Amino acid sequence: MTRRLRQPAFGVVLIFSLIRVMKSTVTKLLLVVGCLSAHSQSQTVCPEAPHCNDPQHSSIDGSCNNRHNPRWGTANRPYARLVPANYADGISEPAHATSGAPLPSARSLSLTLFGETEMQHPWNTLVSMQFGQFVAHDMSFTADADGIQCCADGKMVPKEVASARCLPIVVPSDDPVMSDEGIECMNLVRTKTTLEDPCQEFGGPAAQQLSSVTAFLDLSVVYGNTVEQSDSLRLHSGGQMQVEERHGKVWPPRHPNGTTTCDLEDDSEACYLTGDVRSNQSPHLTLLHLAFLLEHNRLARELEALNPSWDDGRLFQEARRINIAQYQAIVYYEWLPIYLGAANMRAARVLPDLKQADYATDYDSGVDPTVSNAFATAAFRFFHNLIAGHLDLVAESAQPTGSIRLSDWLNKPSVLEVADNYGSLSRGMISQPHDRPNFHLTPEVKHFLFRQGRSVGVDLKAIDIQRARDHGLATYNEYREHCGLPKVTRWEDFEDLLRPVSSRLLPEQYDSVDDVELAVAGPLERHYGDGMPGETFSCLLLDQFRRTRVGDRFYFENEAVFSRRQLYELRKATMARVLCDNTRGLSEIQRQAFFLVRDDNPVVSCAQLPVVNLIQWRSVATN
Repeated sequence: MTRRLRQPAFGVVLIFSLIRVMKSTVTKLLLVVGCLSAHSQSQTVCPEAPHCNDPQHSSIDGSCNNRHNPRWGTANRPYARLVPANYADGISEPAHATSGAPLPSARSLSLTLFGETEMQHPWNTLVSMQFGQFVAHDMSFTADADGIQCCADGKMVPKEVASARCLPIVVPSDDPVMSDEGIECMNLVRTKTTLEDPCQEFGGPAAQQLSSVTAFLDLSVVYGNTVEQSDSLRLHSGGQMQVEERHGKVWPPRHPNGTTTCDLEDDSEACYLTGDVRSNQSPHLTLLHLAFLLEHNRLARELEALNPSWDDGRLFQEARRINIAQYQAIVYYEWLPIYLGAANMRAARVLPDLKQADYATDYDSGVDPTVSNAFATAAFRFFHNLIAGHLDLVAESAQPTGSIRLSDWLNKPSVLEVADNYGSLSRGMISQPHDRPNFHLTPEVKHFLFRQGRSVGVDLKAIDIQRARDHGLATYNEYREHCGLPKVTRWEDFEDLLRPVSSRLLPEQYDSVDDVELAVAGPLERHYGDGMPGETFSCLLLDQFRRTRVGDRFYFENEAVFSRRQLYELRKATMARVLCDNTRGLSEIQRQAFFLVRDDNPVVSCAQLPVVNLIQWRSVATN
């Protein structure tokens, strides 16, 4: 049955229009004054354009990867816009409905359209979901303002004293979980944009959000995003990264500001310093950070044994190059096909055509690898639906011994240093399935995320929706049009696109099909081809991972990056091998770590897994 849209009276529309014009005029004046003031401050010293001398390896900050556009893909740059920003005032104010009315509450949309039943995936392990978060952090990090309170102790900070950066999420008075605890809102601070950074070139009046990490798959989560940050993480001896040893195990160094970075009871608890502050968010994410950190040090030791004459700088750079190359091989050939689908990837040319050559031949200096706002703020967050609410503990005998609640240990990595949790959680990560890719989220992230000992926390799905509004993402229909897909013109059109329950509920939330948001409808789509996401999200994900590879001059399969014999070795890299080599107490694992154990994926001794032989990096080796 077709739902009749509620049409506001002409007078109401006129009032909304006048209000928008007045707000837009005032906002523009304030922004002009603010920008002029920022640019006039003599203490502001903007970085100079990169001086490129044709480096032989990728830079820490991503600069000079592209010879013609040396800032493409660098840290602290705006996200790319595939579709013009959707702001109510054309500058920065979050969008309204087409009628001029406010959009539905992000929390209400989360409660109404997204379930919370946990259902295990039949084939994939939890490490595969966690690797997705690791990759997401490597490519994108919104530049937020820490410490701003828009919602204090569940109560809205009065507008007259709240920061202009505030965009809190309103919690309905009849919220089934949060209202009983007196929670009226959730804190959300707007991302820093080009309007606030005097060093950014303005590409127009609309605000463009900044990402504080490089856009490349370059393990910036391990090495950092500036030379200064990277230098602070290095040992400056033998090419090694800094680590600490406690209780017979090796850990990342302690964070100097642990009490503000992590949720600590006291200074004795662990909080780790890595290339990315988010490494402490969950125990499994910390384990992956540790694995690739220790892999670097393992590679540096082997290279030093093969090449005693190499100094610290060369050992560091070569170990880093190999670590990144193995990581890229795992991303494109082992992990992405699981989620985006191998056939989908081939059709979108995400993978290179290697039939006629040993090397990828499609590097294109005209392709900008900058991460798109839609990818970072909506499409890649599809994987939030795969999070498991409890993390299994598994003994060396492969028998489960219990589990821990995810919300108890967010930003509390010290759990890894308790008893045998390091080994038990590592084994659990490769034997526990993640959740099914559907419209459900575990209650642990829907109601209890970052609760820090309180009875309730925040809602990850509501945050995703509100963050997309903050970033001015265009509507679902506008992104479908960008992708060459048919636009939705009637509510009935959603029945073929979305899961049945969702398509029936959507008209109850929005007045018009043109109001439906990408961050809402995208995760609700039926899967596309042989991948997990739907066709709109698949379009955005495939586009990004193609540009990330084709626009990276140092992608490991490109000619002149590695020799043919080195490339042959690097293609042996697997997630199972990385975990085996860098997880104390892990002596066996299934061959494909991203899949559960089954007849065609048996558990084997770590010694039986393929090894990347570094003999091809010996200086006297003939390549």
